[in-house]
Amino acid sequence: MAPPGYAPVAPPGYAPMATPGYAPISVPSAVPNSVALWAIILTGAYAAMGVLTALLTPASVEGMKTALADPNNSSPFAGQNPATLISTPVGIASYVLLALWMWRIRAARKARGETIGGPPAVEWWGWFVPIASVVLPFLGMRAITKGRASMGLLAGWWSAYLVSGAFGLVSGFASFRAIDLSTGKLAHPEALDSMAGFAWASGITLVVSWIFLAMIIRITTRREAELS
Repeated sequence: MAPPGYAPVAPPGYAPMATPGYAPISVPSAVPNSVALWAIILTGAYAAMGVLTALLTPASVEGMKTALADPNNSSPFAGQNPATLISTPVGIASYVLLALWMWRIRAARKARGETIGGPPAVEWWGWFVPIASVVLPFLGMRAITKGRASMGLLAGWWSAYLVSGAFGLVSGFASFRAIDLSTGKLAHPEALDSMAGFAWASGITLVVSWIFLAMIIRITTRREAELS
């Protein structure tokens, strides 16, 4: 028996024998609040770009009319909306942060032994699959927030997002209605005026979508923090 306070010293070069097949388990920490916060901020900034686009659309329409009526004497920037120059990098950044947040939620839940359904890692690639992108990101979000955010929040987020995209497409097609395709000349300039209304509809529904998304992120992140 060793005397009180005595602890044996391992001889030089000695290492304890590991149990065959044993590997230390690494459990990811809870989703950092900073990831959730930046996901909310950047997706909100992208939604704000939709409103800015709507504000600048009337001036863009007038420039487009000028360019289509007299393409030889118009400015090469006529009809361009400056908001699109900002919205592209903001959109990329918001996608990365949202996908990162979703991935971290998925990893945290799997580390606790929970079964996560849905397509694996769909948060990274589901947005880029033609046609299927209409549903894949929603399925991914549903899988990682099951038991956290309600289906009503998810439906509000995704349906408003899809409606916003539809309004954006309709606004973009207005230029085709204004041009006589047989001659390539501006035949119906009044058709371009509808772009402003559709741009506002797209921007407003995008903000509504973001409100639901921010609630989903906050609720899910808070629940993960409680379980960590």
